[in-house]
Amino acid sequence: MWILVGMTGWLVVSSVMDIRSRRLPIWMLALGGGLSVASVLCQESGYVEILRGAMPGLMLLVIAFATKKAGYGDGIVLAFLGMVLGREKGLLLFGLGLFLAAFCSLVLLALRKAGRNTGIPFLPFLTVAWIVVLKL
Repeated sequence: MWILVGMTGWLVVSSVMDIRSRRLPIWMLALGGGLSVASVLCQESGYVEILRGAMPGLMLLVIAFATKKAGYGDGIVLAFLGMVLGREKGLLLFGLGLFLAAFCSLVLLALRKAGRNTGIPFLPFLTVAWIVVLKL
C-alpha cells in the first residue's frame, strides 16, 4: 500500500519535470525502478506476469528507438508501472493514457493552441491513468 502511494508521488513529481523540461533525470528513473522492484518483491506474482506487465513499456521503448518520436523515459516509466500492475491493468493503463493524450491533443488542435507536429509530454496522462487504474 505504501509503495503504491510512493509510486504515485514519484509519478506526480516526474510529470511536473516532464512538463517543465521534457526530460527525466536518470536518478529519477532509478528511484522509480527501486520502487517498482520493492513492489514486485512484495507481490506473489510470477516472473512471467511481471514481464507481461512490462511489455507495453518495452514496446514503447522499441517505438522510441525506431522512430525517435516517443520519449525513452515514457517507455521506461510505463514498463515500471506495468511490472507493478500486471498484464491486464498495465494494458489498461497504457490505453487510458493514450486515450487521454489523444483527447487533450484534439482539444488543443480544435482551439488552435497546438499544431500537427507539436509534442506533448506523456507522463501527466500516464499519471492520471495510474490514479484511475488504482481506483478500479
